[in-house]
Amino acid sequence: MSSNAEPSSTAAVVERALRAQEQFAQATQAEVDQAVRAVAWSLYEPARAKELAELAVADTGLGNVADKIIKNQRKTFGTLRDLLRRTSVGIISDEPERGLTIYAKPVGVVGAITPSTNPAATPINKAMMAIKGANAVVIAPSPAGWSTTAKAVDYARAELEKVGAPVDLIQVLPAPVSREATYELMELVDLVVTTGSQNNVRASYKSGTPAIGVGAGNVPVIIDSSADLADAAAKIAVSKTFDNATSCSSENSLVILDDVYDRALEALSAAGAFVVDPSQATEIAEKLFPGGHLNRDLIAQDASVLIEAFGLDAPADTRYLIVEEPAPSPDRPLTGEKLSLVLTVYRAQNFNHAVEVVSQVLDFQGKGHSVGIHTADESQTRRLAEELPVVRVLVNQAHTFGNGGSFENALPFTLSMGCGTWAGNSISENLSLDQFLNLTHLVRTIPEDLPSEELLFGPLWEQQQQPLGEEK
Repeated sequence: MSSNAEPSSTAAVVERALRAQEQFAQATQAEVDQAVRAVAWSLYEPARAKELAELAVADTGLGNVADKIIKNQRKTFGTLRDLLRRTSVGIISDEPERGLTIYAKPVGVVGAITPSTNPAATPINKAMMAIKGANAVVIAPSPAGWSTTAKAVDYARAELEKVGAPVDLIQVLPAPVSREATYELMELVDLVVTTGSQNNVRASYKSGTPAIGVGAGNVPVIIDSSADLADAAAKIAVSKTFDNATSCSSENSLVILDDVYDRALEALSAAGAFVVDPSQATEIAEKLFPGGHLNRDLIAQDASVLIEAFGLDAPADTRYLIVEEPAPSPDRPLTGEKLSLVLTVYRAQNFNHAVEVVSQVLDFQGKGHSVGIHTADESQTRRLAEELPVVRVLVNQAHTFGNGGSFENALPFTLSMGCGTWAGNSISENLSLDQFLNLTHLVRTIPEDLPSEELLFGPLWEQQQQPLGEEK
């Protein structure tokens, strides 16, 4: 089963998707769920999860095979769990006392724009959500990841055929995928869901088609005075190094309070970090950001590659690098997202200063996305949630594993994180089934719910009738 029925234009691919979706729109909930299971199994099955992980690394040169296997399986499993717990066909809510019944209906054909960092996991993740809503999906992958995505789509189509679902519910744009073909897809489909470059996100919003995009990552994480330093260091290490920091949810900077700074660095070093000599920080920044842009040869590479490139005398068991910086600044590139095993660290005088540093980092890049904190003080976590312009605040978690959904928190599993209007996004939550449904509201009359004018305007009248200058 080839990834598409035949090589063709973008318009022809969308037309096939439309015909498949119109057929699938009549499916029962049980048939829809079986199709979702089939697509999930197409990637979760161990041999295919491994094959596609190997192909992804070979194609893109990003990340590592072992972690991509975990990502292919864990994200798929978690997303399937979430989806199978939801109703997406017919009546999804019925409230007789409010006279309101809500019906779910498909959005139609979804255009899924996906990045090179996850050329199998992200397309299948989006396809599962789309098909759960009885939609079809056409994937426009990064050119670097096309062969991996096409192979993943081949497997998904074969599994759909086994359960009697239309195979054209999932397709990939034919190679070579061009910017023009991707933009044409955005214009032809019913909904665009874009994960990846901010250029594609902005283009999707300009396409004239309803669109959902994600914001840029650049996660700052605070280590508070009350933190369990060993636990924080272990979680940061496993999170930062996962898939060589390809995730937008990977920690990019740490803000450590002064009274635990030295002990925190010791704990981080014991967990595999190598603290770079401050005299080498400028050289590292120049090599990682030549001309102000990320070095494509150094992102998402093993620590050994970075150690050699930076000329560091680091232990062989080094997992990632720590570079101490004085303060975030637009003229200091290590303030931003690094997509590599390099973590910027700032010293904060106190918690107020830590919040200020985090705000400066987010103002430079990553506003809307997320922050993390390691602490035993609940008041500190609430302060971050109340004050910072982010969608997610993760507490005492390995950020990469928690931000996109976890078996140990309540966020839905996803590979696409909405970042609100702070990042120019239309959603401020994790991408989920909710974005792939149209809703019809059946509305009946109920006993009149008409409050008095006094109830609604009374506080205003009281204020206005108060004599000027008189205080309550």
